Amino acid sequence: MTDGFSDDPDSTEEVMVDCELDAAPEKVWRALTVPELAAQWLETDRTGENAAGERSYALIEAEPCNRVRYAWHDATASEPDTVVTIDLSPAPDGRTRFRLTHSVAERAIPVAVNSNRPPTAMAA
Repeated sequence: MTDGFSDDPDSTEEVMVDCELDAAPEKVWRALTVPELAAQWLETDRTGENAAGERSYALIEAEPCNRVRYAWHDATASEPDTVVTIDLSPAPDGRTRFRLTHSVAERAIPVAVNSNRPPTAMAA
């Protein structure tokens, strides 16, 4: 059994929770995107700040009743920022399939000006 994390620096570290909720997708969507409601489960105020007054999350993508993505920041942690993606889909009996993926934030990798290709000789 593994802990879900890898020592390989090229791997994507993520935690995934996949379950069904006893509520319709529209109700779950509202809980995730209405600032006052989202603040309750994200433990922040309605602006996304935690008790220490630090910005904890920012909405980065929203597809109504389907997907929401938050950039997540913990100023007290040494780990990099992360992204929380929540995918919703209808399930039987008015329930919602809820999939939360919490992963390391994607970073732009600097590219060398010469794309790390060896120099080429110019034709005379």
